[in-house]
Amino acid sequence: MVDSQPALDIQQQTTSIRNQRLLEIFQRSLQASTQTLTFDKLSQCYPYVAEHGAAGLREAMNQAMRFWETSSTREFHAILEERDVAGKLTELDVLIEEARERKARSERGEIQGPEKQVFVESLTPEDHVRAHLTPINLAEAERLEIRIQESQTSNKKLLHEAAAQEREIDELFSGIKKSLDDLASATTECEALPDQREVFASIDEINGLVQM
Repeated sequence: MVDSQPALDIQQQTTSIRNQRLLEIFQRSLQASTQTLTFDKLSQCYPYVAEHGAAGLREAMNQAMRFWETSSTREFHAILEERDVAGKLTELDVLIEEARERKARSERGEIQGPEKQVFVESLTPEDHVRAHLTPINLAEAERLEIRIQESQTSNKKLLHEAAAQEREIDELFSGIKKSLDDLASATTECEALPDQREVFASIDEINGLVQM
């Protein structure tokens, strides 16, 4: 048997129940590991020393086990401190306590609306199906929303191009109308000129006067 074992300084740890349980489990595991090595087993490995120097062999075993316990405990505490196990276990205790309180308040009907807690055992098969389909439907709705936005952007571009073409057509029609108006004005001026026969008669009359 081992003469003495270092005790874990539980008082320096947090009062978290889970943290205390972790320390207790480590302590029991350490004791169980040291108890596997007995003087009888060690004597079988060193029969001559056990026969002629049992006291020295026993003391060597005790010193080795004390060193093993001390170094294991120191390393265990170093890991706890490095990873902040005590703080995280305390946070876990707080979260569990808050969850229990919310569950109790929900069962008493004190929580309503979206914040009301839903328990799996109270869900119907239809609720489970909807719960699985909801993410799929939301993803599909998001995909369709993107398609709609892309279509709206494309439609705006087409409307802009159509408006530009409409302006070009209006300008073309305006040019054609102006050309037609100019042609009509020129035709009116031509109609106002003397008849060709009258022009020839006037020329003949002028020629006759010149020859007299």
